[in-house]
Amino acid sequence: MKRRSRLSLAVLVLVCLLGFLLWNNAAWLKSELGSEAGPLSEESEQRAVVSLVEDFGKKLQLVSLLAPADAVKKSMEENYGGLVSPQTIAEWAKDPENAPGRLVSSPWPDRIEILNITKASAQVFKVEGEIVEVTSTEKENKGAAARRPITLEVEKAGERWLITSVTFGDYKDLEAILYRNTQ
Repeated sequence: MKRRSRLSLAVLVLVCLLGFLLWNNAAWLKSELGSEAGPLSEESEQRAVVSLVEDFGKKLQLVSLLAPADAVKKSMEENYGGLVSPQTIAEWAKDPENAPGRLVSSPWPDRIEILNITKASAQVFKVEGEIVEVTSTEKENKGAAARRPITLEVEKAGERWLITSVTFGDYKDLEAILYRNTQ
């Protein structure tokens, strides 16, 4: 009888300990993932959108828009896939002159600096920034050879965010980077 009681007590303690460990690990896992089985906070969504746009900005220099059409399309899919909606990539591939990417060997697009981000709706963020173009000199000094305004729409697609629209502005301070022969 004592043996049976001890065995029952041991099983009860083991079940309680196992339950506590599972409950505690589930709570820890939720805190590590930053979610309580509900939607992400606007702040964490905004961080995800900022990260997406910055990653996209780093990829711009890898897409040569002057390559043959099939190479441009392949390069866009390889470099922009997962960052840009497939429909938007298809549109850009048909009209590379109005797509983001590298037009000349120097200067080249180095990054996007975000100036403003606003939540347009529950599923859409509007991001305003500048494409910073550099030469090897500016790359070393973290400067800019040219700046071009860019506005991006980023939409929620399932569990991730994708760029669905890009609008370019005119280059800023173009006069400052043009060489003029006055003689």
